[in-house]
Amino acid sequence: MKAKKIAVLCAAVGMLSLLSTGCGESMQSEEEIVIPKEESTQEEENQEGQDLQEGNEAAKEGGIAQMVQAPERYTWEGNSGDFYITVDAPVIIPQAEGFKTYKVTSRVFTQEDYDKVNQVLLNGGELWTRDYEAMEGSNGYTVSEIDEIIERLQIQKEAKEVDEKNYDERIEEFKNMREDAPEAAIIVSVEANVSYQERESDEEEYTGENSLYGNVTVNGEDYVVFLDNDLRDDWRWISFYIRSPRGISNYYPTGSNMEAGGEKVSVENVRQEAERMMADMGFSDFIVSGEEYFASVLIDEKMGINSQTGKPGYGIHFTRCLDGIPVTYTDSEGTTIEKDDVSSWPYEAIYLVFDEEGFTEFKWTNPYELEKLSDEDVFLLPFSDIQSIFEEMLLKKSEDFWGDMQVEETLHVTEVRLGYMRVMEKGNVMEGTMIPVWDFFGSETFYYSGMDEPYTEEGPYKCLLTINAMDGTIIDRDFGY
Repeated sequence: MKAKKIAVLCAAVGMLSLLSTGCGESMQSEEEIVIPKEESTQEEENQEGQDLQEGNEAAKEGGIAQMVQAPERYTWEGNSGDFYITVDAPVIIPQAEGFKTYKVTSRVFTQEDYDKVNQVLLNGGELWTRDYEAMEGSNGYTVSEIDEIIERLQIQKEAKEVDEKNYDERIEEFKNMREDAPEAAIIVSVEANVSYQERESDEEEYTGENSLYGNVTVNGEDYVVFLDNDLRDDWRWISFYIRSPRGISNYYPTGSNMEAGGEKVSVENVRQEAERMMADMGFSDFIVSGEEYFASVLIDEKMGINSQTGKPGYGIHFTRCLDGIPVTYTDSEGTTIEKDDVSSWPYEAIYLVFDEEGFTEFKWTNPYELEKLSDEDVFLLPFSDIQSIFEEMLLKKSEDFWGDMQVEETLHVTEVRLGYMRVMEKGNVMEGTMIPVWDFFGSETFYYSGMDEPYTEEGPYKCLLTINAMDGTIIDRDFGY
């Protein structure tokens, strides 16, 4: 618990983080919060049974909207000591008959996955890579590439971004590499065979059998391709990405604020092209679940540098759509673990990024297999119950998290959304369930004693609280349960 508090405070003091944290990371209670029920009489139990039956009948007649009876807009203000909440948010409800229950199972990427993505995004191009054994002396770089790196380091050194001594060491390293660097890259073909060999134990040495890496040349540009199938009990993060050379490094979402140069990207064209590509790749069960600006960021841990190196882009997020209802996208990746956990189970997600010249990055993480457990619609609590739980529990979580520290905090809720979420049992990173949840999105501003200015964490997909729509229990999206 203390580790979470320290992480939040470090982010506030440093003010240098490029990424927003997800739901619950800044306010996780040490206890699992469940709304307690008082002992009920037989008459009350009979009434509850009648309410449940009436609720199911309402769902059949009027769908989800009829069952939850939510307002179009939710407004409220509350406070407790140094903690304040303001809510002024549209309430978004899927236009569907009802939610079903689905079993979710983790799976690896298949040859079919690779082939359908490669065919659409890379025109079915052949995979190749540099001969790193032949180019060992230059660590795989050519002369011109090393010259570009040295030039960039010199510029950063003159700007005094970090300790000059570190820059001098790195520049000297690359100058030594340059002596053995070839003028042109030496390349070899790569068999694009996707495989998965389960390890006998987590301690077994990684051999690279479960990964695929190389480049595919399309219209004169060398796209980087990486597919990681190294799925094991203590490492559930697998991904498949394609990135254009214009990106130089990984793309990261930056929220709704336009990055410098982002005005050159046609947002409407991006939406249309992303949806067309997804349809052509056969992702018929995925739907647009969010969009925002992205920055191409070079992270050099040795140098302590986070710098934007490529052209900014605009990205479209996709999640599953079940029975006409999307899985709600948030900026939480689901990678937080507790001390006794073996591993986390990150959520499945896909995004496509475009810069001013066109497609520049595709990323797909942690694919699922889904099995519908029943055709019956699940019961949903009325929104008035969810509202009462929210108004009590968000303040309680703030008090639990910051209780022994002098912190003032203000939470602004700007959107409330009902949708699917994959949840799991603690410790089970193989199987979970899709259930309906209410997500409360917004921003968090806090002022800690000793800080010069308040610090705000915000973003279009920052979730402040998630509530199980069936029973009102609180779910932490960072943990996944």
